Amino acid sequence: MDKSSPGSVDKLLGIKNRRDFLKYMAGSAIASVAMGYLFPKASLSREVDLETLCSLYPDNSKCQNYLPGFTALDNKGHPITANAVLANATPGIPVKVKGLPDSSVDYLVINTGPEIAKYAINPTCTHLGCTVNWHPEKNSFICPCHGSEYDNLGRVVHGPARRSLPLITIVVKQNQVRLVNQKPAIDPRPTINS
Repeated sequence: MDKSSPGSVDKLLGIKNRRDFLKYMAGSAIASVAMGYLFPKASLSREVDLETLCSLYPDNSKCQNYLPGFTALDNKGHPITANAVLANATPGIPVKVKGLPDSSVDYLVINTGPEIAKYAINPTCTHLGCTVNWHPEKNSFICPCHGSEYDNLGRVVHGPARRSLPLITIVVKQNQVRLVNQKPAIDPRPTINS
């Protein structure tokens, strides 16, 4: 017998007559309703909240007027603007900022142009968690605990640390600098040529 002939699906499902078919349909409907009550989130679409969307993709059309994250502040606690930072910044020299809820200090990276990079450096040593300090005379971050040294982009130059300093995401929009407490999906720093 050809499997594609009419009635072959009915035989696979065990349907012999109209009564079995109606039982099968009623059972399917009841199971669907029960699943909707038991697992309500599975039936809803998983739309990303605006903060997450605009932190990951600030150029998305939904984020045109939305500012994700927290306002970057100077040492005195005043909001900073992108124009003011770039007017006084030197490419390659990190700029200290605050603004995240944990009151931490981070460093904006200034690229040539000048322009603010889309990431900032979190000065937490990857060796044992000490806070590293920027030393302008050596153009590097140096850990006061065990001497790990990082370049101006937070990459390891001298151990005992083995990993680069962590990053946070920066969004520059409407002349505002925003700190997003989340690392970039991909480390944007170029590798050091050995």
